[in-house]
Formats: sequence, structure tokens, C-alpha cells
Amino acid sequence: MITNNLMKRTVLYILLFVIAGFYIIKVLLQADIGKSGNAEDHNIEFHKSESLRETTVEYKLNAQQPLIPISGNLTEKNEVTRLDIPHETLKNSIINNISEKHRNIGFLENMPTYREMIQMGVMREQSVFGDINNMNCSATYCYLNGRILNREMITENPEDMFKFLPAEEEFLKEFKNPCWKGKALDRETLYCLPYFFIAGFTKSGTTDLHQILGKHPLISSHGDKEEHYFDRQRRGRSIKMHRRPFDKPKSLMSYVYGGQIIAKRLMRTYKEIEGTDVLYHGITMDATPSYVWDNEFWEKFYPGYKEPPVTNADTISKLNPKTKIILSLRDPISRMRSAYQFFCQRQVYDCDRPITPEKYHNLVVEAVEMFNTCLKNNTVRGCTYSTETHQLATHLYASMYHVYIADYMEVFPRDQVYVLQMEERSRDPIASINNLCDFLEIPPFAGDTLRSFLEVHDTGNQILDEHKLPYVLPETTELLEEFFKPYLRDLVGLLGHEKWYWNRPS
Repeated sequence: MITNNLMKRTVLYILLFVIAGFYIIKVLLQADIGKSGNAEDHNIEFHKSESLRETTVEYKLNAQQPLIPISGNLTEKNEVTRLDIPHETLKNSIINNISEKHRNIGFLENMPTYREMIQMGVMREQSVFGDINNMNCSATYCYLNGRILNREMITENPEDMFKFLPAEEEFLKEFKNPCWKGKALDRETLYCLPYFFIAGFTKSGTTDLHQILGKHPLISSHGDKEEHYFDRQRRGRSIKMHRRPFDKPKSLMSYVYGGQIIAKRLMRTYKEIEGTDVLYHGITMDATPSYVWDNEFWEKFYPGYKEPPVTNADTISKLNPKTKIILSLRDPISRMRSAYQFFCQRQVYDCDRPITPEKYHNLVVEAVEMFNTCLKNNTVRGCTYSTETHQLATHLYASMYHVYIADYMEVFPRDQVYVLQMEERSRDPIASINNLCDFLEIPPFAGDTLRSFLEVHDTGNQILDEHKLPYVLPETTELLEEFFKPYLRDLVGLLGHEKWYWNRPS
């Protein structure tokens, strides 16, 4: 009996202690708010900071007006204003304050989830390849939703890609990001393409770029890094490298539907600015560095062709001609070594272990010989895209920068393609990142917070010692410098600066 009473008292004391703790916390929070303003006149200032997004935001609250951001001008090159507002508060703020001309977009708070869309049969993850016989096509082109497409583009893409995609003028002008409105399960839905792509190059600092830019208050990732939609999934390939097309292509609808997650991220960047229809200033990115070079197994779709008639660049540009492209380049020989180590560690290639400089040299000799043999009957572009040359672990083909960049510059205006050098960014990361912000037409990072983040930043892509090349033989370097010499000249001619020699022999 005594033991039972003691246990009951102990439980009672614990409950009283917890209740008292909650009360104390509530009082302290109220007191903290009171320090920033007077609750009676309802003018309250909040100052928040969080890692890289550390900035100051002011909010104004009164009896007639809900909570809305009143500081910061997104059209000026000022430090980034944090717009991370609780969703319910934000939604009420927008609904009550949005101008009448913008009310037609809806607020999407009841959007179905991705899983609901699949389970209810509204969305198919897989599609079938397009059929020109079911489209409005001439002998050369197909015409669909305001777009003129090469006939070849239809057959290598999912059927819904250009049927589901609306005409460009139907993109919502209220969003800086390319988005359009739909309806599913009797509820409004939002579909979005990425505003920009980190499209290349593999092992050239793209993971670093993705992680840093993802900390910007106005940037959200369209999905995980390495989405691989445009290089692999849209053409029926698995995400893993070097797998032949074996399945149905992934539908465009499943790629562009981000559900409530993307919608809420974009809605949090709401701000009315005089002179523009844009209300939601957030943008999304797709960081898949193999988009620039991986068109593997294109020969399956175009038997008899010497070169691919269309590439990832063509498809992306047709979806949204205003897309921005970021390409990060690295010394081509250093990039090859890094890629070899990385993909051997990930077991993408069947590498002969232990890795030694001599084994690497023999692989480089094989890759150079294969490429030069290919050139006897094919163009440089044809050999660069050849699926056969892509099967070697040296990754030589992906250092043929000028071929891939020329294809992107052919379909995008020069001012929509930003080419940066990884080594240059390493020397001055803050200036380099903020130059990217200028290119993306968003405010730069706050200098101190960006600097603090970079000091502790780690991409997590380290190579284990057992997969590292201790050094590269001098004859390997000499062979590669001789091989790349004419192609670096082409790159310098394309980009107009001798820094693209990387101090290699020219």
C-alpha cells in the first residue's frame, strides 16, 4: 500500500512539474515578444537567423491587417531577405491582401499528394514513347501547343511530354518559376518545371554548387540532386549509369508535379512589387551534371545516324526556351582522374583493384586509341556522343567540353548559359556564387553568412584511400595533354578566353 501511494505521488509530482515547465516557457516567450514591440498597438518585429539564411525580416501586424512581409526589395541587389513565414499565416496573408487581378491562381492548400495522384489513377509514373502518327506532323516537323518540334524528338520522349505541357503563354505570370495550373481530384494543382539546371560537368564541383545554392531563401531543389529525368528516365533508362533502355519512359507529369511541397516553398516567397505581375519570387533547380553529356543509347532511337539528331539540350529548350543553364568545368585531366576514382568506388565500372597508376595509364591508352579509331569513320561530335566510347572507366568522353557546350549554345541564347571554372570558384567562392545569383536574377547572399557556411561546408563526396590514385604517371599526363590540345583550342575559341587551357600546352 505504501509503495502504491508513493508511486502515485511521484507521478503526480512529475505531471505538476511538466505543467509548470510549459507555463514558464509560455511566459518567457510572451516576454520576449514584448521586448520587440507593444502588444497593444500590434506593431511587432521579429528577428530570426538560421545558418546560411541568416538575415533580418520585419513584419507588421495590426487588428485590420494580417501578417505580411514589409521589408526587402527583391528587385535590388541587396542582401537576401528571409521569407520563411509559417504556412497558415502566409496563406491568410495572401488571401486577404492579394490584388483582385491575381486571385484567379488559387492557393493550392488542398492539393492532392503525389501518392494520391498515383493511387487514384490521375497520374501515371510511366508513359509510352511518342508516336508521330498520332500528332500533327509534316515531313520534317511536328506542331503541338505552340511548339515546333523535330519529328525525331517525339519518338525518344514520353507521349505526354508535349501533350501535357501547356503553351508557353499559359505559364502563370504570378510565378517567377515556370509553373502552370491544373485540376485533379476536383482540386487545384500546380505543375512546375525547373527555373534553372546545373547541367554539367560531372566531378566539377556540382554537388558543392547544389548544396550552396540550395541554402538561398529563394531557391528550392526541384527534387533530389541527380534527378536524371532528361538523360535517363524520360528515355526508359534506370538512374544507374550504362543501363540500356529497358522500360517505359517516365511521364513528364510525374516529373513536374511537386505537390504541396514545391507549392508551399514557392508560396513562401510571396511579395508584391510595383511594376511586375510576379508575386512568387522563388525558383527551383534540377542539378544533374550528366545532362550535358549523357545521351547514351541514342543509337537505339536513331539507327543509321552518325550523330544524335537531338540531345538533352534540345528537349529542355523546347519545354521552356527561357530556362537558364549552369555548366561548371574543371581541368579535363584532373576531372578524368576524379571521375575514375569516384565511379570505381561506386562500382559503376568493373575496376581492376587495387587501383594503380600503371593500370590507370593502360586504361587511358585504351580510351585514346578507341576515340582516335572512331574518328577514322566519324566526326568528333559523333565519337564524343558514341555510346561505345562511354563504356570506359576513364570518362575521357565527358572532358570533351566544347562539343557539349556548343550543343547547348545552339539552342539557348548565350546569356542563358553560364559557364564557370571550378578552380576559379575555389579561389573566390563568395564572388563566384554571387555572380551566379546575378545570372539567376535573384539577390546575392549576405556575405558574412555565406562565408561562415563555406568555412564548415563539406560535400561528403570523399574518396576512400583504397580507391585513390596516389599519383598519375608523367607519360599518362603527356598523352592526355597531347590528346586534348586541339579540343581545348576549340573550347577557347568557343568561350573566348585562354583560361580554358588550364595552363596546359596549347
